[in-house]
Amino acid sequence: MGMLDRVERRLDNLISGGFARAFKAELVPADVAAELRRECDDTVVARGHGRSVAANDYVVQVAPEDFARLAPHAAELAAQLNEAVRAHAHEQRYLLVGPPAVRLEPAEDLAVGVCRVSSAALPAGEFPGSTARRATAPWLEVNGSQIPLTTRLIILGRGPDADVRLQDPGVSSRHAAIRLGGSASIEDLGSTNGTFVDGRRVGTADLADGAVIGLGGVRVTFHAA
Repeated sequence: MGMLDRVERRLDNLISGGFARAFKAELVPADVAAELRRECDDTVVARGHGRSVAANDYVVQVAPEDFARLAPHAAELAAQLNEAVRAHAHEQRYLLVGPPAVRLEPAEDLAVGVCRVSSAALPAGEFPGSTARRATAPWLEVNGSQIPLTTRLIILGRGPDADVRLQDPGVSSRHAAIRLGGSASIEDLGSTNGTFVDGRRVGTADLADGAVIGLGGVRVTFHAA
């Protein structure tokens, strides 16, 4: 039995154990793990020399009712889901830039029994809640995650070639570009729903420290170095 099979069996066993009472709405650990695997596959980016890098930081949003049922078991469930991501990456030979981290959050717009997963690739020490920041580089705050901007051109979008992938149906494949130099600016790349800075739709705009960028249903905060 492979590592991934063993993890899935442990997740399935949770249903017949203490978790059984928590999943009356039919949202079970194996369903969440399946969504995490799909998200992991969707985030893979080829980095040359045969390397495929996948996201390692995941936010799983669930209906408030499901979140309330899961809350007492959140620590154990998160540990099992972290291992599910690690096992899937191992089976697929993906590289992770940091240890897997899965968090549960409530979302008012989700129906009971449904989950939504978003992700990012975050090196160790740059996970949400960490005080570590790169003093020499600007960074973005996305869903509580810190993403350092280490190149002069950063593409934001939902497509596989985006540097910062935003998993939201309102975000275009190549939605906007941030350019860094003497100052920072953002340019809309012909997106369907437009790019907004501090609530104003823009074609191009300078980015000040603390500027809030709106792309589809995602809000991204820009932080200068």
